[in-house]
Amino acid sequence: MPNPPFPSARERWTAALILTVLYTVHSIDRYMIAVVLVPIRKEFHLTDTQLGALGGTAHALAFALFVLPMGWLLDRTSRVKLLALMLALWSGLTALGALATGYWHLFLVRMGVGGAESASSSGSQSLIASLFPVKERSSAMGVVFSGLAIGTGIAFAAGGAAAQAWGWRSVFLLAGIPGLLLAGFMWLVFKEPPRTHAQDKVVGPAPPMWEVAAFVARNRPILFSVVGLTLATMSSASVWTWTMPVLVRQHGISLTKAGLIVGTASGLMKFISTAGSGFLADWLARGRIDRLWIVPTCALTLSFPVCVAMAMAPSVWLVTVLVMLLGMTMGTHYSAPKAVIVSVAPGHMRGSVAAIEELTLNLIGGGFGPLLTGFLSDRLGGKESAGRALAATLSLNLVAALCFWLSTRGKTAEPAGRAAPVSV
Repeated sequence: MPNPPFPSARERWTAALILTVLYTVHSIDRYMIAVVLVPIRKEFHLTDTQLGALGGTAHALAFALFVLPMGWLLDRTSRVKLLALMLALWSGLTALGALATGYWHLFLVRMGVGGAESASSSGSQSLIASLFPVKERSSAMGVVFSGLAIGTGIAFAAGGAAAQAWGWRSVFLLAGIPGLLLAGFMWLVFKEPPRTHAQDKVVGPAPPMWEVAAFVARNRPILFSVVGLTLATMSSASVWTWTMPVLVRQHGISLTKAGLIVGTASGLMKFISTAGSGFLADWLARGRIDRLWIVPTCALTLSFPVCVAMAMAPSVWLVTVLVMLLGMTMGTHYSAPKAVIVSVAPGHMRGSVAAIEELTLNLIGGGFGPLLTGFLSDRLGGKESAGRALAATLSLNLVAALCFWLSTRGKTAEPAGRAAPVSV
């Protein structure tokens, strides 16, 4: 029996909109902890290293523990139902953060959020590959993952105001409610799409995870894309964890104003770059996998000098402008590299491949990025230590940019979704 065609344009973009809202909620629940690091530090008497662990490592450890089992499940069960269940779980745990009585209590709650969120990115990427042809996947990735920017912007802008008005605990409670509502909507309305379509090669049932890991290790486009995404995630997680403390501690900006600045940068500016870079990448590539490196490589190369200038900015107005520019450069690596990965990976293992990708992104990228910046800040010391440490961490974006270029350099222009996996 021939594979079914892709859903209509209306159906697939409606599904993409739902996944965008899912990722908006994911981002709110993931990054709202950064909004309240300053008051949490004061209440629990924490070091910057402890804050870095709370802002990144707690989430990443549990994410790493559960992401491979989630990927295994995604290739064998309803992706939509699994995403809805995990969404309800992490949203409920986020709300429980309002009851934290100490550092380790909050650390464990954040671990629970990380474990449940481990299904979100892998599931979304697998669904996008099932909904969209190769020539539209970078655009769809950009739209869906722009939810990260929308959610981060909401977390900082609304979260900063809520923390200022009602205390930091209110932020956790308010962040958990939308996800519970969305989970019910997805369970009742969102239909599971077919896993393969007319352009995909049917290659059998889902393989065991060790075979998927071996495939990733020997496939250059996927391997270099994963390494580049991991390094870029270290930088991105550090930026949105530490920029607000830099503004408050280095420039004396209030929580409300700092939240508005970072919320605009990580929300509006990053939304423009994330969504726009996907469409720009598809326009430049014209369906060719070997051209999808252009946008993320150029933008990430620019992000490093922008962050160095931000760390050295002497005035509030200048640092505000530079934070906005940083938001524009830090949203471009979500779409094209992920489109490369799901286009090269065969349909029967996309969930597992995306899970391996997300394991490295969150364990190393999200887990150690903010921790590295906090560690460097403690060692540097002084009022400007966090800004200088953040700039040092963003030097990793130069290596990430090189990885994206290497990932498809010299490879065939044939869209990989129509054939067997790209050879090494």
